[in-house]
Amino acid sequence: MKAKEVFDRCQSDDQLPNADIVIGADTIVVKDGHVLEKPKDATDAIRMLTQLSGTTHQALTGVQIFSKAPNGEVEKINFVEITDVTFKKLDLETIKAYVDSGEPFDKAGAYGIQGNASAFVDSIKGDYWNVVGLPRNRLCSELSKLCRP
Repeated sequence: MKAKEVFDRCQSDDQLPNADIVIGADTIVVKDGHVLEKPKDATDAIRMLTQLSGTTHQALTGVQIFSKAPNGEVEKINFVEITDVTFKKLDLETIKAYVDSGEPFDKAGAYGIQGNASAFVDSIKGDYWNVVGLPRNRLCSELSKLCRP
């Protein structure tokens, strides 16, 4: 919905550039069928990280691309990229120190793989950039399709 709103505004608002492509993306973390969004507070972050400790979860990023073709037609592409992330077993002291750093509060699942939480990761299966928040490999593939005649 965000991408559509921005695309439409760029087409109709003279104060904004007339964008031919707008990309929107949002990432969530899922553990055992439960969505772990951004933590509400330190207690919530500790709960999430404790739940992820020593287990595998999924990072899912939903992407929507709006593109205006030279003939004026608008094309919409949607996809969801899924990456499995396995955390090492974390002790409560480590979790609390990470939460005290402030890093987990604006991140789904209460961690950022590109930051200090990279030390928590035992392995990933899939696109690292998807866990960061934008599945660049799939995005580039989808964008390249728009450039073909």
